[in-house]
Amino acid sequence: MPELPEVETTVRALRKKILGRKIKGAVATAPQLFHDKKLFRNIGRALRGDKFSAIDRHGKYLLFRLRSGRTMIAHMKLTGHFLVKDKKQKANDIHKHVRFRTDFADGGALLFSDLRKFGRCWLLAPNEVPEFFDDRKLGHDALSKEVSEVYLRAKLRRNRAVKSLLLDQTVVAGIGNIYADELLWMAKIHPLHKGLSLSEHEAVEIHKAMRDILHRGIKAGGTSIRDYRKPDGSSGYFQMLRAVYQRAGQPCPRCKTPIKRIVVAQRGTHYCPKCQRKN
Repeated sequence: MPELPEVETTVRALRKKILGRKIKGAVATAPQLFHDKKLFRNIGRALRGDKFSAIDRHGKYLLFRLRSGRTMIAHMKLTGHFLVKDKKQKANDIHKHVRFRTDFADGGALLFSDLRKFGRCWLLAPNEVPEFFDDRKLGHDALSKEVSEVYLRAKLRRNRAVKSLLLDQTVVAGIGNIYADELLWMAKIHPLHKGLSLSEHEAVEIHKAMRDILHRGIKAGGTSIRDYRKPDGSSGYFQMLRAVYQRAGQPCPRCKTPIKRIVVAQRGTHYCPKCQRKN
């Protein structure tokens, strides 16, 4: 699933490509993509003549601000990604799993490709956006200024495995399985370490590692192990920089001990048994 670095990479690329372009129409082929079946049938009419004026992000959610004042919110879920096609390309030349296409008056288009059809999209009035996020009880974005060392330590002080807490979007928004494994390895914290028993130093190390790993992921354009692609169709390369994620049996980059795999919060979890000792 695209995590914070993949979503941020997408946002930055789309800002350069689609802002201010007049929407000619739109068509969707996956009814489950939209929260409202009526919107699915009428999405072309709903967007026609409008323009994207800004694109923001909260955790793993993309927020497409429209000139009309409405906001289109999207979550790429497991296999979704956005692509931008130019005037000469056909949608199917880019990807055969396009489920939603927004056509621009200049001949280009914004495409949403999603193999598994788990992606979701909402079109909301201005007053509905705060309620949307309140209903989901999302924590602050993992890279926001609100997530300080003190804030994170307080949020992690629960009697649950720290890996489970990092995956909980009500604790901080944006971290998924890949970057949780990587930041815990960097911080030298065992994924089953209880959040309640974290020392101040350990919490500081987690905060430092979280920001470092997420920024590295963004700089690398995200992780393209399976489906994720950047809006120009190219791959990210953070998969080349992984220390532990999906590297079970391979040597730890720090101490050469074989990486182990366990299950935490129903997710495959990778760690170094020497560097990340369980207290």
